[in-house]
Amino acid sequence: PPQFIQRVAIDARADGSFAMDVFPDGVTGADTVEAQIKTLDGKTVGDIFSGKISGGKLTLTTQITSPKQWTAETPNLYSVEVALKQDGKVVHQISQRFGFRTMEVREGDGLYVNGSKVVLKGADRHSFWPDSGRCLSEAVQLLDIQTMKDANMNAVRMSHYPPDAQFLDLCDELGLYV
Repeated sequence: PPQFIQRVAIDARADGSFAMDVFPDGVTGADTVEAQIKTLDGKTVGDIFSGKISGGKLTLTTQITSPKQWTAETPNLYSVEVALKQDGKVVHQISQRFGFRTMEVREGDGLYVNGSKVVLKGADRHSFWPDSGRCLSEAVQLLDIQTMKDANMNAVRMSHYPPDAQFLDLCDELGLYV
């Protein structure tokens, strides 16, 4: 549509704090952005939260009580449905999956996820397959992730070009640090 949500950037912390930058584009009459967090099976979590559009970027925040945290061992995911509205009617809507997690690097100590130290064990990965070159199917990407998980790895390092969004979603779903 002429008025749409270009992208969102989510910061969901292990304590349940949720902040999301929304980047609308082509907005002429739309005036509100509404969001609702849900479990992957569709149950609502918390209340609807919203904000008025007043420029290029809009930041929405909310707090969720006792969210299931995301780790490589327990890759708990949620989704947020974001709607661009004009006069109360939805003009454009997107959904984005995410996990509640707090990642920090402690100088001289290492990586911590949700307050627990994590040792990364992984491999490099290039998006390439002998039969299809750089065109990878979901099955091939799943095979790569399952092979790494079967080898007791918890991390993958990407190559010089941006990874496929589908691969990142699968890593989130199956518990692999990127």
